[in-house]
Amino acid sequence: MSIQINQIRGDTVELIFNPREEDLRVGQILSLVERTGGHQGLVVQIIEFRTVTYPALIQEQLQLAIETAQPLSSAAMEYLSKMVSEGHSDEMKNLKIAVAKIRNVIGKGWDLWDGWIPTRDVEITQTSDKEVFTHCVDNFGNMLTLGSTLQGVPFCIDGQNLEKINIITGVKGSGKSHLAKVILLELIQRGAPCVVFDINKEYIHLPPHRLDPSTGQIVERGILHLKAGKNLKLSVRQFGLAPLVTMLTRFGMPEVSAMYFENRLARLLHEAEAMEAKGQRPPFIGIDQLIQMANENEFGPNGDRGNSIVNGAIRSRLEALKNTRVFATHPDEAISFHEQYDAIRNGGALVIDISVMSNLARVGFVQAIIEMIKEICEREITRKTNRFPFVFFEEAHLYVYRHTIDYIVTRARHLGISSFFVTNMVTGLDEAVLRQADNLFLLHLPFDDDVRHVGKSAFLDQESVSCFVRRLRHHHALVIGRVTRMFPMIIRVDELKGINTAGETQYFFTSRPNHRRSSLPERSPSPSLPLAGAPGANLDQVAQVWRQVVDRVCKQRPLLGSFLAEGKLKDVSDNEVRLAFSARQKIGAEMIAENKSLIEQELAQVLQMPMRLQVEGVSDGPSAKRASA
Repeated sequence: MSIQINQIRGDTVELIFNPREEDLRVGQILSLVERTGGHQGLVVQIIEFRTVTYPALIQEQLQLAIETAQPLSSAAMEYLSKMVSEGHSDEMKNLKIAVAKIRNVIGKGWDLWDGWIPTRDVEITQTSDKEVFTHCVDNFGNMLTLGSTLQGVPFCIDGQNLEKINIITGVKGSGKSHLAKVILLELIQRGAPCVVFDINKEYIHLPPHRLDPSTGQIVERGILHLKAGKNLKLSVRQFGLAPLVTMLTRFGMPEVSAMYFENRLARLLHEAEAMEAKGQRPPFIGIDQLIQMANENEFGPNGDRGNSIVNGAIRSRLEALKNTRVFATHPDEAISFHEQYDAIRNGGALVIDISVMSNLARVGFVQAIIEMIKEICEREITRKTNRFPFVFFEEAHLYVYRHTIDYIVTRARHLGISSFFVTNMVTGLDEAVLRQADNLFLLHLPFDDDVRHVGKSAFLDQESVSCFVRRLRHHHALVIGRVTRMFPMIIRVDELKGINTAGETQYFFTSRPNHRRSSLPERSPSPSLPLAGAPGANLDQVAQVWRQVVDRVCKQRPLLGSFLAEGKLKDVSDNEVRLAFSARQKIGAEMIAENKSLIEQELAQVLQMPMRLQVEGVSDGPSAKRASA
């Protein structure tokens, strides 16, 4: 039986198919092309599946055929008649409906859907990744590889389409930081300068940036780890007036004191600039120098040096700032952020580690770095060199004010800054930010509030977003935006083999088992896998490698692998694995029984010993009989 159209309502298409003949997945793209009429058709994308009771469905199909004077296709009628005559009720119950959304119209190319729908006489085929890339992915010569498609084809996007505003979001553990690292490393290898605000030490173990000490040429592109308060300290002039006042107010300095401090420091900085303009070397300005000025009551109103209240408030906050250790105490201790940027200007990343800073200090410090990045962009514009940075914000809502984020997505983007907001709290980003975004990278999002908030981006209909992001597996992402010409695509993110992508996480219990699905027995893993010739496998050993077996089967038969993952390991005896299924999982149990030789082969390959599989929960129906035969 080929895939058949059940009905089309609005932009939703229902397709009937036999899962044992067609291996369809959520996110898969199909082409519905009329057999007559100039090869016009639709591009649809599957968003969910439904089971059906087929006798009722036959009646509905016949009723539709009578009402529309459109008979069922001969292939469908022949198939259904044969099934009914042979009494294959189980086969009929196994048929499914794939619910799909219309994405484009097929004509001379792929155009936006204008409401046209085909007749029932269509040829339905799976759209190849090559065709999707031709119509949905640009290639300007800056291709970045992020992973692979559902069909295993490498998924590449053009780096030019990543410029400006990007959002990466998903629940904790879904792999959003891993995806950000994949994008970061690809940008670095393409010669892009990047800046990362790392609040959780997620990026510090990436490959380091190495230069030839004699020539200054890049030996290996990577990261420069700058830790606030350690090898990243700034003078007051480098820090800037506005960020410094922000930090002081965050430490509770009264508005009146802040006003006097800002006025006096502005004059001091202006005097330093005037000295530089005359070719003179201005004195170093650090926190200690400002504290000394406060002790001498230089911040008083109208030059009144006796105003100890104002100066006392300023002095106490300056002492608190000194304890953050981000301010240099002498000229040699202050580093030039501009020089650090020049080191990675032709490919590399400055990873700014703000993990040890207090919440109060982070806000002003990050604001100061953002101001420096703006200065760098203005310098690049003046020089017409356009080496603009890609800036990654991990959980930006924790250390960047909303109005600063709004500035980044509205004004800073015109300076050349391209931003990535990586967060597990997408509701922390305003609706205005979502509407300004150029690309969305969505990982697993099970919560209604998050799904509704993401829907405000207007990139995709709410139903599709909800169906996709709730079903995404670990390290799978929904990509939509300029990089895909607004066509939603589901990908498996690159594993980055050979690269340490783990952040620093501290545990009380140091020995941690490998992650397993909750359907598997919760037992401690065995210390090692059995070698060839060793005694038979036990339940612990099989449970430890079961996830690996499922993944190996998924690569060959995705649908079979998904059914296999639903089974529950019950027992292992004499190298025979007993896999149990509930009554509701009858279809999956029958399919596993039919293909158990493949699973036994993968089990034997992983465990390095012959293994047998016994499936419990299989009926004595036609499927079971075929399996036993």
